[in-house]
Amino acid sequence: MNYPYLIDFDLKKLPVFRTDVLVIGGGVAGLTVAMIAAAELNVQVLTKGSIKQTSTWYAQGGIAAPLAADDSPELHYQDTITAGAGLCDPQAVKVLVDEAAAAVAMLLDLGTGFDRRDGALRLGREGGHTVSRVVHAGDSTGSAVMASLAGAARAHKNIRLTENVFVLDLLEQDEKCRGALVYDEATGIVSAYLAQAVVLAAGGMGQIYEGTTNPPAATGDGLAMAYRRGVKLAGLEFIQFHPTALATDENPRFLISEAVRGEGAYLVNAKDERFMVGRHPLAELAPRDVVSQAVVDEMRAGGSDHVYVDARHLSPELLKARFPAIRAHCLAAGFDLSCNLVPVTPAAHYFIGGVMVDLFGRSSLDGLYASGEVASTGVHGANRLASNSLLEGLVFSRRIGALLLGSIKPGAAVEMDLRLAQHTSRPKGKSLARVREKLRPIMTVKVGVIRTADGLREAAEHLADRRYLQDYRYEKAADWETVNMLVLAELIVAGAIARRRSLGVHMVAG
Repeated sequence: MNYPYLIDFDLKKLPVFRTDVLVIGGGVAGLTVAMIAAAELNVQVLTKGSIKQTSTWYAQGGIAAPLAADDSPELHYQDTITAGAGLCDPQAVKVLVDEAAAAVAMLLDLGTGFDRRDGALRLGREGGHTVSRVVHAGDSTGSAVMASLAGAARAHKNIRLTENVFVLDLLEQDEKCRGALVYDEATGIVSAYLAQAVVLAAGGMGQIYEGTTNPPAATGDGLAMAYRRGVKLAGLEFIQFHPTALATDENPRFLISEAVRGEGAYLVNAKDERFMVGRHPLAELAPRDVVSQAVVDEMRAGGSDHVYVDARHLSPELLKARFPAIRAHCLAAGFDLSCNLVPVTPAAHYFIGGVMVDLFGRSSLDGLYASGEVASTGVHGANRLASNSLLEGLVFSRRIGALLLGSIKPGAAVEMDLRLAQHTSRPKGKSLARVREKLRPIMTVKVGVIRTADGLREAAEHLADRRYLQDYRYEKAADWETVNMLVLAELIVAGAIARRRSLGVHMVAG
């Protein structure tokens, strides 16, 4: 980017709100930080949409934690390291698995209704796990977690939750993050929120692709605003595609959870043949990078745009009880899990890279912390282990919250004076709507599950031709989203070109 902010502004002319801690994002990572920090500090949480429009709300599978008698932090550690294809940060993974039980206990204390059997937590199994260790609430774990967290946050006297606002940019002065510029599209008002600490928990970027399981709000805004502040990012080429999204034209694509395969469902091709047997020792429960790449290979070999999940051999009673939401959605789409093959295809699911942080969520910019999908803690390496995402948000956000409690003085004043006029007028009639329409298929075809050197070069050329569009003055959230998508797409492609060899979810053919 040539310009450091999305808009021109003068802080002296804007409404200014002050708080101790500003949290950008209302998913599991953001609300967990808020709940911990609010023990002594005033916390303002800003969300782009409603709480129900976060990626956490959409999450089906569950939260991985070594709670079973046949499990241990050491086993969970090894499964995470193995799935990460040798690129995980061992220290970060150790923190993750050692603090997993405490994170789950926090949610239980808030009343989260996880499934139980004979009084004990019922643990499921997903891809890459050698034992059953996934705590879940039916097939709607994310919404159950969010209901308990959001309920507690709304009831807390020190937390203010503001939904449906667009965070434009982080505010920086004297090499310290001091807050954010925020746009309320309903009123057209831009405000400044100043804080002693800013926690970025803005989620991922799946909407850069045509097919994604992510909600419409996942346009990479948090990553783009961090980049504009010069914050160090890492691993941007590593984008995890979930192998089994329902093959429809929905946006977002509906996920057929890995937990369905964990209960014994198969993956089959158009000839009704299982194709994961012999490809990996865990067959259908191989890590996601392996399964997604196998699915694409199978689709290409068969000249199809999908394969199938086969649960016909499983008990109808089990499917109805364990997967009520998935079963209902499939029925509405014309597929009965009990007696039909269900067509599935890979879809962009999780952004593994992000803002580089240490073991307490601290970024390279003083005063800025990051947690959840927007952060790069090092726990996922080159491929995330299933159900480690909600866990990562919980564990590292608890750490950030505890650190803030010990380092921030409640009520300390934050002042800032900044005025910028930098953008040129937009050409008459120029809209970014068509730019987004062209960007998504380019990313899907050229920077998808399996990439080629030629395809990545073509994607880079496409993005270079549109870079100038970022320099104009825009006045709508949809256009600012598209600018952020262009910025992040360019970074993803550059990272993919720089990493010449295949590793984890970054598969380069030829």
